[in-house]
Parts: sequence; structure tokens; C-alpha cells
Amino acid sequence: MNPTKALPAEMSQWFKDRFYSSRALQYPYRSWLDMQSKAALARRQPFEAASRMLHMWRQLGSERFGAERVARLMEVVRENCYRNGELLPAAENRLRLEFVQSDKAREIRKLYGAFPLEHRVRLRYPNDDALERQGDLIVLKPYDPQSGERGVLMLMYSEAVLAMAAVYDLAALASQYMFVLEPSSWGYQDVRFLLYLGSDLDVVIQSPRYADFEFIESLQTNLIAVRVGAGEWVDPAIFQAREKDKPAVYDVVMVAAWDPLKRHEVFFRAAARVKRERPLRFALIGYDMGWTREPIELLLRQHDLTNEATIYENIPHAEVARIVADSKVSLLLSQREGASRAIYESMFCGTPIIVYSHQCGVNLDHVNQRTGLLADDDELADAIKYVLDHPQAFDPRGWAMENAGYSNATEKINEALAEMASLRGRIWTRDIAAKKNAPNLRYAAPGVYENFAAEYERLSEFLLPLD
Repeated sequence: MNPTKALPAEMSQWFKDRFYSSRALQYPYRSWLDMQSKAALARRQPFEAASRMLHMWRQLGSERFGAERVARLMEVVRENCYRNGELLPAAENRLRLEFVQSDKAREIRKLYGAFPLEHRVRLRYPNDDALERQGDLIVLKPYDPQSGERGVLMLMYSEAVLAMAAVYDLAALASQYMFVLEPSSWGYQDVRFLLYLGSDLDVVIQSPRYADFEFIESLQTNLIAVRVGAGEWVDPAIFQAREKDKPAVYDVVMVAAWDPLKRHEVFFRAAARVKRERPLRFALIGYDMGWTREPIELLLRQHDLTNEATIYENIPHAEVARIVADSKVSLLLSQREGASRAIYESMFCGTPIIVYSHQCGVNLDHVNQRTGLLADDDELADAIKYVLDHPQAFDPRGWAMENAGYSNATEKINEALAEMASLRGRIWTRDIAAKKNAPNLRYAAPGVYENFAAEYERLSEFLLPLD
């Protein structure tokens, strides 16, 4: 790529790629964040200091972040979240208290404060009339005031994890609810999780990526990591395999926004190689993000693939399912991305997957002999040909029915919550309601949201005042 002629999204991706591979670029970045974190501590802003340090850790990795900085960060956490070696209750978490009074938190409260109350309590943007859609907050279990059995609140998306701490009084909620956090990004060296530190807070964090699971576990706090991810909450009834005697329409499908992060060109280079040996038909399903579809069409022309490609843009969820099922193999080629729904949707459609072998974000254990292949960029063409030539070697839907989908994910999260309650000597007599991502957060069974109407009204008691 010529960076002087690049689009903004291309330029951003170009710089990121070079940053991750260049110590020369990382050194001034590290020094700058070091200076900012120390300045924040001098201003007695530990939350801001921790934010800078964790951001550095996430971007540089543990080795380049270094043991000395880890020790400095953990000292900030101990000074603000512990007393005499014991974790403080949520009401005394000084990192959270600083954040609540920050300009960022005020901005978030102002945003949601402008919404009608029924949307505000659900952290839901009022952009349609779909009553089943529950926003980014969902009640999975109501609080029982008679027995004191805690309810369960789940938050979807990393942005909602931060918004919850800005909009709600977590300390007041601690005695009545347990929390399940469903981040949408990789790299859990993120200050938003420290807002949920508290001896009286019960918090489960979905952690599909093993490195993130390990990080949360290493903190040894009230935060409990579980190897479940946002991509796994698929509804198998929506994503069905095509009939056995029905031929596939496409050889390859790629469900990915128009964005250089998704690395369409890596596929196009491989497709051009495959095309020299055999006919190839593929579908691209996407929407505007860092790019529009024009750069995609330009790349197709450059690789002489215009006639082989069919582009679908902003199509309904059910149409995505049909096209994926009508394809022989599905691709995920991004290098760094949060939990991907596309690979699980593909599995339930009976479509094997090929995933970039160094992908940072998804659970790579789920790419196995039954579901598909891991491949480096220079291996992609051969991987595509292998899957096309050996369709009977894979059983992606069978594996997914046994290990993924909203039913399995609900069971795993429920088990973690019940175990947490037991270890803390708390009551657990009722399981959580099943939810799914379809694609927005909603209850698995239609109409169930009506059973929780009173509980959402109760949540309004815990909203922080607008400034």
C-alpha cells in the first residue's frame, strides 16, 4: 500500500500493522504513556493512571510491558481497591469513584439520560420498536426480596461494561445482583474491568481467548473468567444446514464488514490462485465500516475476480444464514478482533471454517478437525482447496450442537454463577433465563421479556443522578 494515497481506514490499519511489529515505534509510545501515567498519579488520579498503564500492556504485550510496570500497576490497584491485603467492597473502590466523577462518565450519563426510562435502564438505543430487543443490558434472573437470592444482570459489548459503571450505582446493586460481562474486544488489560472490583460484587467475565482468561485469573480478585464468548450465543434454529441433496451455490463465503481490518485482499490473493486451477464462486456479505463497498470492488477488479464474486450488503439476519448455508467454506481472516459470531453461525449452517492461524480474539480451540482449519496467509489457497475437496472430513454443525449455541453457553454461565454463589455461601435456587445474540441481545424464547418488566422498573432505583 502507498500510505500517501491511502484512505483514512487503510492508513490506520497500515500504521497498526507496523506498530505491532516495530520496537522502534513502540519505544516512544511506551515512553509517552509512562509519562502520562506518572503525571496522573501525581495529580492523584489513579483510575487515569491505571487506564494508561493497562492500555500500554494490551498494545505491547506482557514481555515488552515488563515486570516493573506490572508491579507498578498492581500497586495502584492495591492502594485503591484493597485494605490490609483484603479487597474492599464496591462502595470503597476508589478507581470506580474517580471514574464516576470523570467527564467521560458524565458524558455517558448524559447520553443515556436523554432516552426514555424504559430504554435507559436497558442501556438500549431507542432506534426501533422491536420489543424483544433488550439493549446492551439484560436481566437473566430477578432479585428475590423475600429470600435475598441475588438476581443476574448481563452486559453485552465492551462499551456497555463501561456504560454500566457510569449510569448505575454498582455498589448499591452489589447486594442484589450478580453480573455477567460479555466483552466484544480482545485484550482484557482494560481498566473498565477494574470498575467491578469489590468484595461484595459477584462478577463472571466471558473470556473466549485463552490469554484473556489467564489474565483475569491471574488477578485473583472477585472477577471470575469463563471460557465462553459472545460469538457462541447463536440460535441453531436460525442457522440451519442446507439439505444434503441440495448443491451449494458458493464455494466460499466471507461475512465481514467493509474494513481493512477484515483483510479481504488476503482472500482475494488466495482466490486468484485457486481460480487458476478450478472454477470458483464466492459471496461477500458486509456493510460500511472503515470502508464502503467501493474499495472492495476495486480490489476485486485488481485481482480479476469481479465475475466470481457476489456482494451482499446490509442484508437481514435470515438472509445471511441462507447464504452461509449455501456455501462450502467460510472465512475469518482478521488478525485482531473480539469474539466472532460469524464462525459459529457458519458451524451451525454445516459450513466448515478457515480461520487465520494467529487470530487474536476467538477461541482457537474451536477450530479443530471437526469444524475446519487454521491457516496462515500463504496457506490459505491450499486450505480452501482442501476443504472444497474433502467436505465429508468435517462435521461443524455436529460439533457446534455439542459445544456451542445459546443453550450450551447458558448452561456454562449458569454453572459458573451457581458455583460462585455456593463458594460464597449464598442462596442459589433458580437458574438464569436463556438469552441469545440474534444479532442483538434478547431472550431465547419469544415473549419472555414481559416476565421481567417489573425487574427492569426496579433497576431505575439504582440509576445514578444526572449531573
